Amino acid sequence: MLSLDKEPFDDQSDTQPFVFVDEQSTELFNLACKVAATDVSVLINGPTGAGKEVIAKVIHESSPRASGPFIAINCAAIPASLAEDMLFGHEKGAFTGANTASKGCFEQANGGTLFLDEIGEMPMELQAKLLRVLQEKQVTRVGGAFPLAVDARIVAATNINLKQAVALRVFREDLYYRLSGFKLTQLPLNRRRKDIAPLALLMIQKHSKRPFPRLAPCAKELLESYSWPGNVRELENLICRSLILCNGEDIFESDIMFDEEEGQSIPEKYSEESKSFYRQENCTTFTAENVKKSDEPRKNFLMSNLRNEIELQNIIAALEIAPTRNKAAEKLGISPRTLRYKINKLRDLGMPVPAAYARM
Repeated sequence: MLSLDKEPFDDQSDTQPFVFVDEQSTELFNLACKVAATDVSVLINGPTGAGKEVIAKVIHESSPRASGPFIAINCAAIPASLAEDMLFGHEKGAFTGANTASKGCFEQANGGTLFLDEIGEMPMELQAKLLRVLQEKQVTRVGGAFPLAVDARIVAATNINLKQAVALRVFREDLYYRLSGFKLTQLPLNRRRKDIAPLALLMIQKHSKRPFPRLAPCAKELLESYSWPGNVRELENLICRSLILCNGEDIFESDIMFDEEEGQSIPEKYSEESKSFYRQENCTTFTAENVKKSDEPRKNFLMSNLRNEIELQNIIAALEIAPTRNKAAEKLGISPRTLRYKINKLRDLGMPVPAAYARM
């Protein structure tokens, strides 16, 4: 698990740290470690972007197979024409362009773990072939005449209800029971809020250079109050944007821009403690005065929506310090088209966007 006393992304280490701080995450981690001691197949259920592959890696690294390979494949991303080749491999001359023999994922994972992500998206015809490999523990390469023994532990993951998929006859019942020797559930990020700040710190260290920016208390509270519909992947995108906007030393509440373009909601409310942090000096908003130390201090915007005020100041600051509108959009981590949309939206809400910034 993650230890914040160490540098998690040391260039000399290939080991990726894991974050299991929340009580429910710790319980899942302990259960995964118990399962890892056996060789039973595991089915991990959870929403997209919640970190199901992280659980699969925990199982692998905590198992007797830890010294073996960990091979991951996204079943939803396999082209139908290449699926069998990718999973089972091919012999030389099996088809045009097959100049050499090639191992499939099962052979590559021999002695280790094969992680089948988004297993619910696998076509029915391929499910039957996968089931046979799991039962026989043998694969026959495309163009091959003889089966080859394979010894790989199977961990599968899905974001859909496979029992319902079985009922709808889009997933094989026998394959479901073969994969679900033990079932684990990865909760969405908004149900394990104590993981949010440690994950944010981990991503800060992953995407920035030493000395790493710090996460201000007001920013931490804001992150923990958000609904995170995009889970851990959304958090990582947000941290990347915040690193662009921050002053290089601290990430404040004003450096955080949630992605509303994809139907994601902003936090429903801010606590009084968060607002007080916002008014304090250590949470000064990101404005051109902070960057250029202008002589004229910007007036406080008296608005009811704190989130819109923060976004407005982020946009104006980026426009003031960037040489072009495109560069401003790049600094904000959005497209020029999205920047125009946000400016128009802010004006429609009655925000005081200067006319010079509103021109298209």
